[in-house]
Amino acid sequence: MSAFREIEHTADLGIEVSAADLPSLFACAGEAMFGLIVDLSSIGTADELAIAATGDGPEELLHAWLCELLAQFNVGGFVAASCDVSQVTSDRVDGVIRGEKLDLARHGFRTEIKGVTYHDFKVWLENGQWHARVIFDV
Repeated sequence: MSAFREIEHTADLGIEVSAADLPSLFACAGEAMFGLIVDLSSIGTADELAIAATGDGPEELLHAWLCELLAQFNVGGFVAASCDVSQVTSDRVDGVIRGEKLDLARHGFRTEIKGVTYHDFKVWLENGQWHARVIFDV
């Protein structure tokens, strides 16, 4: 089971995510990020995009994954209601996001995220559970 919570930060937004495995952690982090941008309950899942990112180890991979998801929003206006990560290897993450193009008349827009920061960014394994802390520049 995956879970996330928003954490307090002075000027930006942050999340902490927990999951049983890395694919679930990455999926939950992506959904949490999109949930900060828009009300996920208002997003349909008719459209899907295959997403891949590369990096060296879990921290770089999660950062690259979230940056790629944010690029889909910033460039194409795509907001995802769900993320499905099929694999996380030592240097690559692959998945599919399902959602639709942002429509301000229908979707509950919350906030604009400018970037995924490295400030206090962390991925760790503790007691058999994966965790991540991410701060977003708003």
